[in-house]
Amino acid sequence: MQHLNKLSFVCAVAFLWLFHCPPPLAATELQTASVKPNVSNQASGPVRMTDNFFIIYDPSTTMDVPYKDTGLSRIEAQKQILQRSNASLPELGWQAGLYPHWKGGLWLHGSPMAFNPYYPLHRYENVPFGEAINQLPTLPQAPPMLQTGLMKLEHMLGLPGRTDVFIFSDGKDSTYPELEPPPLEQAKKLAETFEVCFTIISSATDAAGKQLLHDIGSVNSCSQVMDFDTVYNNPEHLFGKLYMDTDNSQFNNILFDFDKAEIKPLYTQPLDTLGQFLIEHPQTYVVLSGFTDNIGSEVYNIDLSQQRAQKVQQYLMRQHQVEQKRILLYWYGDTNPATDNETAQGRQLNRRVTINLRNQQ
Repeated sequence: MQHLNKLSFVCAVAFLWLFHCPPPLAATELQTASVKPNVSNQASGPVRMTDNFFIIYDPSTTMDVPYKDTGLSRIEAQKQILQRSNASLPELGWQAGLYPHWKGGLWLHGSPMAFNPYYPLHRYENVPFGEAINQLPTLPQAPPMLQTGLMKLEHMLGLPGRTDVFIFSDGKDSTYPELEPPPLEQAKKLAETFEVCFTIISSATDAAGKQLLHDIGSVNSCSQVMDFDTVYNNPEHLFGKLYMDTDNSQFNNILFDFDKAEIKPLYTQPLDTLGQFLIEHPQTYVVLSGFTDNIGSEVYNIDLSQQRAQKVQQYLMRQHQVEQKRILLYWYGDTNPATDNETAQGRQLNRRVTINLRNQQ
């Protein structure tokens, strides 16, 4: 075992040396490739990438079904995901809340009390939040109420800064057409009104449910859908978009030309080394985070930063057959710049995809 640990250490050192030491380049390329934008004036350690977050838990009757061969119901698996995800979440000053889709009993439209808070909106603290998760029900509480959860969010959003909302759902709802807006219509309204990003944890099994959740996850450029199975197997993926761990930025960033998402030829060798490393270390996954400079609108830059992260993901998948589930994508537009945007050189450093390796829990 000691011999294996020494061998692993030697392999890791060799990998880092290879990644940071590409072969000689032409003079014009050398100037760009030698820049190390991950060395900046920012403080080391985890950096908060959003200001607030909510979790909307789904203890509905349609979630009360066996989850594969785990011996758990899907409701119980959902609770376990949250317990395991919260275990490694740092305290970075978010405002956070934990709510079910619906509170049993009579409720009135426009009433904030329609939510039964397990962790009422206030500053996130890991241990109390974990205790609140432990109180979540594992028995079904009501029919699927996705529409109600989205309606009640209208009374809690509007906080300063960006808010990320994590919604567990199987794509079912119990909308009363003349009394309640359909879930997609309400999600679009929230996205147009507030600075909000949805992460849908989808356990949908039918085409209609999958399409509904896909559409909700597409209401703006910062929203997305995550597969329930993927998050159950990799619970650390769930809250990954809330922060970036700058202590774990082992590799030089991939830089991009202005308004472009194509990978430059000088970055193929480092990506090839990364791809080979992932093949040889199957318990490791990579986090790719896309960014832009501050030229352009917020919506445009968020979309462009997503394209850049996707291009790196596609390269690793096509050239090295790295499984998609081992490549975690986040995109942030022009937030958290590596340096200031006042100069052309600074903007160049901010047009980037950062690369972080993490081990599965």
